[in-house]
Amino acid sequence: MANINAPKIEYFESFAKELIGKFRRLQNLVDHPTTSGDYHEEILRTVLRNFLSKRFSVKKGFVYAGPERVSKQIDLLVVDENSPVAYIFQEGDFAIVMPEAVVAAMEIKTTINAPDFDQSVENIASVKELVEFPANLTGIVFGFDGTAPTDENLDVWFKREIPSTYKGKEVMAPDAIMFFTANSLLVRCNEDQKIGPDGKFYHKLLAASEEAGETAALQLSIILAMIINACEHKQFRDSHYLVDRQGFSLFQAERGRLLLDRFAFGDGKSSITSPQ
Repeated sequence: MANINAPKIEYFESFAKELIGKFRRLQNLVDHPTTSGDYHEEILRTVLRNFLSKRFSVKKGFVYAGPERVSKQIDLLVVDENSPVAYIFQEGDFAIVMPEAVVAAMEIKTTINAPDFDQSVENIASVKELVEFPANLTGIVFGFDGTAPTDENLDVWFKREIPSTYKGKEVMAPDAIMFFTANSLLVRCNEDQKIGPDGKFYHKLLAASEEAGETAALQLSIILAMIINACEHKQFRDSHYLVDRQGFSLFQAERGRLLLDRFAFGDGKSSITSPQ
C-alpha cells in the first residue's frame, strides 16, 4: 500500500533551492578557495541538520574500527545518535565515529580536478571498507567547481590508476558524484539503469525541463533524497533502490532523465543503445 505521507520530490527541491541560494550568495561575496571551501562544508552541514530528524547528527572527522582501521578524514558524516556507542571522541562538529553509527559520508570539494576525483573516491571507500554492509552506507562526492566534467575528461578520470582499483568493488565507491556549477550529477546504476549498490555504471542525470535552475535543483534533490532514504532505511534496506512510493521516482518523464552514455571504473566511457 502506498505511503500517503511520503515526501514528494518538491519537498526535497525546496531544500535544494535553499542550498543553491546560499552557494550563489557565497560565490558572489567570497573568492578565496580555502574560505569558500570551509563555508561550502558549513552550508551543507547546516541545511542537513535542519533537514534530518533529531535522531541524526552531522559531523566531520574520522570513522574508527580499531587502531589499524581508521578512515581518511571525511568532510561530512551523518551519524545515528541511537547507536549504543556512536563516538570514540567528539568536540563540537568534529568526531571520531564507530562504523555502525555512520549512515552517510560526503566528500566536499570547492574545486574538483583529476587528483581530487581520485582522492574523493578513495576517501569514500575508506569509510565503506570499515562497515559490515558497505551497500547500506551512502557515499556522495560534492564538487562545487573545477575541471569541466565533460565526457572526455570523465573517460580519462575513470581510467586513472586509483579509480581503476575499484573495478569489481564498486560497492565501495560513491553512490553519486555532483559537479555543482556544471549542473552535472553522476549516479551509480546497475544494468537496468536503477540506482543501487549493485551498480557499476555511472550515468549523468538531467532534469527533463531545460528551464534555468531546474537541473541543479533536481540533482541536489536526488542527493538529499538519497541521504534521507539512508537515514530512514526501512524500505531502502529491503529493496536497495529509491522507490516510487517514497516520492523518489527518478525516471518519470516529467522530472528527470538518464543519459545513455555511462562511465565505469577502469573502463571509462561506454554507451547503451536504448533505455532498459
